[in-house]
Amino acid sequence: MGGERAFEYRARVESTSTLENPMSTDLDAFFRPSSVAVVGASSDPAKVGYALLRNLLFGAIHGASDRNAGFPGPVYAVNRKGQDILGQPTFSSLSEIDDPVDLVVVAIPPRFIADLIDEAGAMGVRHMIVISAGFAELGDEGKRLQEALVDRARTWGMRLIGPNCLGVIRPESGLNASFAESAPLPGSIGLLSQSGALITGVISYAHRELFGLSAAVSLGSKADVEDEDILRWYAADDATTAVALYVEAFTQPMAFYEAARELAAVKPVVAIKGGSTAEGAKAASSHTGSLAGSMAAYSAAFAQAGVLQARNTSQFIGWSRALAMQPTTVGDRVAIVTNAGGPGVLSADAAGEFGIRLATLSDETKARLDEVLPSVWSHNNPVDVIGDATPDRYGAALDILGSAPEVDGIVVIMTVQAMTDPMATADAIAKAHENPAWTKPLCSSFIGLMGTEAGAALDARGVPDFNVPEDAVSAMSALIQRGRWLAREEPDPHPLERHPPPDLERARQLVQDARAVGQRNLDLARATEVMKCAGLRYNRSATASGEEEAVRAADEIGYPIVVKLISPDVVHKSDVGGVVLDIVDGAGVREACARIRERVAEHDPEARITGFTIEEQVSGTEVIIGMSRDPDFGPLMMVGMGGIFVEVYEDVGFRLAPMTRRDALDAIDEIRAQPLLDGARGRPVLDRGELAEVVLRVCDLVQAVPEIEELDLNPLVITPSGLVAIDARVVLTA
Repeated sequence: MGGERAFEYRARVESTSTLENPMSTDLDAFFRPSSVAVVGASSDPAKVGYALLRNLLFGAIHGASDRNAGFPGPVYAVNRKGQDILGQPTFSSLSEIDDPVDLVVVAIPPRFIADLIDEAGAMGVRHMIVISAGFAELGDEGKRLQEALVDRARTWGMRLIGPNCLGVIRPESGLNASFAESAPLPGSIGLLSQSGALITGVISYAHRELFGLSAAVSLGSKADVEDEDILRWYAADDATTAVALYVEAFTQPMAFYEAARELAAVKPVVAIKGGSTAEGAKAASSHTGSLAGSMAAYSAAFAQAGVLQARNTSQFIGWSRALAMQPTTVGDRVAIVTNAGGPGVLSADAAGEFGIRLATLSDETKARLDEVLPSVWSHNNPVDVIGDATPDRYGAALDILGSAPEVDGIVVIMTVQAMTDPMATADAIAKAHENPAWTKPLCSSFIGLMGTEAGAALDARGVPDFNVPEDAVSAMSALIQRGRWLAREEPDPHPLERHPPPDLERARQLVQDARAVGQRNLDLARATEVMKCAGLRYNRSATASGEEEAVRAADEIGYPIVVKLISPDVVHKSDVGGVVLDIVDGAGVREACARIRERVAEHDPEARITGFTIEEQVSGTEVIIGMSRDPDFGPLMMVGMGGIFVEVYEDVGFRLAPMTRRDALDAIDEIRAQPLLDGARGRPVLDRGELAEVVLRVCDLVQAVPEIEELDLNPLVITPSGLVAIDARVVLTA
């Protein structure tokens, strides 16, 4: 484009660049552009600019050299030296291009890019991928440079992907606007990754297993286009049936959360998060805060949004493949078909680890299998079709199990014997799966054949195949998880006649009163009053400044009682011996008060003792409800097994506020010690609806009173007459 025409573009765009929101929300040109320009194209094969141009022209750096294998539209090379590159005429500047340019891919030094944005904006370009590094990842100066790019782009209503990214690949469009070694086959998995290297690894794996991607996007430093933007694009993309997401951190976590919920409602999403170790957890004084950390908040966000969280790369890739190819199932009764006993046993073990039940075969199903299998078949599940199994035997067994009402999903395993025909077996399995009457999920493991023709044949026909059977079972678990999520229903509200209505206005006033007297770590009496404002039921209690007052209070409440320390300087009373149980008379009360004074003096001579709490002793199974404010996601709610062992066993579930009743019940279901909640060894049985209601009341409280920074309701005791709160900690913001 000549200088005169560029001036006309600039004048036209500047006349509209002061709109309140000039940013374009249409991302299609990143995936389906009509034309692409590479600024920084290079003739040096060692340079990124060479790789970008070659990928766009020929589809890959290595391999094809046929222009028909690359991007079908015009590709323009821009290099200030102006020499031809890869047989392409080269422009010395972007503005020399006379034709419209939809997408610009940039690989030039950072200091030149802001001016390039103005040049591109004046030409009408509204989409740019900045491959170049040297921005926010380098510190404050790099951040300022990156912010300047965004400011320039917003002036023109331009969207940016990057900087410091791998690029964008859209196989269906023939677009490889990246410096990846090769492009994937067209497929149905939409890949979004903060790591460009992970994308190239997945592409290499996909080539071996013959599965494809609908698109692959590397966002890099995320100066403009964010994860949530791409998620919403994937939600509307017909070619994408499942989304795989690798993330280390979100720029706007709650915006991601909302977009993920929208996407997961219509398409399965698998996520894996880097940086999940305890080193990333924030320090906090409450149980909730010390257990939470950044990973708990992300896991809660994934769970509430309906995103399946993979724990390793194998799950990340395997679950995505299965969800993109196979139907889901609500049931968890799985049949395993194998020609070898050992792998069948290992698969059964894996099923147990993933909470999958082995289907109990009906007499009718066994009778039908008797007709097609040797008499020595296992007559049980796993269904051992014997080592000499022919392709027809596999196909017949799958036809029967596929129509068995007691089977929800099937994992089929093959080991290579001297008489095995892997390709014919793969064909028989695929034909059974392709039967129009087939509706159940199917995963396979041709052990050791990954990357071979037989191992890839099933993937090519819609059956995800795995190198080891445990991975096939893992993939089946993802299909079950997704099915359960889709079948979830919001339960009806649970009436709590035992609990008074909340008084959140009084809670706000109590907190303001505490702040007025300089109290950040609320004393037990005030913390209890705040929690009662949420409508919680407490045991009978009183406060006393000294021993004799404590005895009078205990006599009035009735024995047995508990004596607890009141001190503004002690965070956890039990850590300093500030709680004495099983007191049955006045002498015991006096002794308990004296013992608490001695223990506190031993642990912290400077700690002030302002009195004692005298409480009715309530026994039963102890649970905890807590909250800490995550710096990214806000109030993070916790529920789990409580008492003194909360940080020992860490048997808790987390969810973000605001919560639905379904969210609360799901968090309760994550507690591992379910038998204790169900009344093991004569314990009182938990009313899960009541516990969910209490969680929601506390959630409402911390949302209504943002000055509450951390909160622990511990223990909350399960009794035959319902939940009774015993203790509470409330910490206010500084």
